[in-house]
Amino acid sequence: MKAAQLVGERDYRIVEVGTPVPNDDQVLVRITRVGICGSDNSFWKLSHTLNELHPLPAPPGSHGHEAVGRVVQAGRKVRGVRVGDQVVRINLVADRDWDMRCFAEYALADRPVVVNHGDPRAVCFADPLAVAMIHVQALFYPNLITMPVLREAADLQRMAVPERYRRGETQPVLVRGMGFIGVLAAWLLRRHGLCPIGLEIEKQKIEAARALGIDCRDGRDPEAVRAIVRQYGPMAGALECCGASDVDSLVEALDNQAVCVLMGTSRKRLDLMYQPLRAKGIALVCPSNAALQAVVGFNYWEAAARLLEDGTIAPQPMIDAEYPLTDLQQAMEDAERHPEWRRALILVAG
Repeated sequence: MKAAQLVGERDYRIVEVGTPVPNDDQVLVRITRVGICGSDNSFWKLSHTLNELHPLPAPPGSHGHEAVGRVVQAGRKVRGVRVGDQVVRINLVADRDWDMRCFAEYALADRPVVVNHGDPRAVCFADPLAVAMIHVQALFYPNLITMPVLREAADLQRMAVPERYRRGETQPVLVRGMGFIGVLAAWLLRRHGLCPIGLEIEKQKIEAARALGIDCRDGRDPEAVRAIVRQYGPMAGALECCGASDVDSLVEALDNQAVCVLMGTSRKRLDLMYQPLRAKGIALVCPSNAALQAVVGFNYWEAAARLLEDGTIAPQPMIDAEYPLTDLQQAMEDAERHPEWRRALILVAG
């Protein structure tokens, strides 16, 4: 099969490798679509945590993960998934969350495998939508893993907003970065009755967020955060969704005892101004996708797949460009030249 392999800094090559063989607990998936996200860009630049785990040349197919495909072979112990089913959350389980190899024609999927019958362009977004769910939830539950009641949760909407945020006026939440995760997080916050306020520096992303009904401000304006605070007052929570190396502007907007959730694993360093954090008693939360799914026992990807299957989130205008697998290197270069893009999509098969 064909697969993309990272052989050097900013250097993907298409290689021919053997098609993986599923064991009794796995299925073999013919990949149809894969989204390119920020972590893929960091991996390509050799600046991601995964580069330490996967020395060059990286495993063929790495680090593609926002994938959807169809089952072509199922192990004898697999239940609930049949040949021909369209599935998401491919080759990702809680204890192997770094083993992502979907920049390829085929990939293995471990149980649980999430079946989905929605638009094949959209369902590859189950991963970023699930990540957005995790970060939105962590905004209100910084001690989430220690809360046994959440183990029994079956509906994110019921557990995402504590009672103290449901009373009185709609609570504002600052979301810095209106890329793909930021937009999905803002959409979830609004769905749960809160008021997300976006902060973004790319004009096209600002306009796209506003087109979805999100109040998005221009982050290039040095007075933007102060204007938000004057209008809404200090905020109880904020999401950092742009991979920035500081949280200074968020701290400025937050109230005492507020929560600031940091998105992503691509950054290796974060510079903190300790005194403002300490003076306000702000909690910084770095939720782990794998840990939350494993400990809480809630399959976020199943919930995300259902939203996508229902057509709640349309694939357009989320997709800014589409490329065949053989042009992955070009897609990475073009995505770097276009920071205003939210998603480029790799079309592996029809």
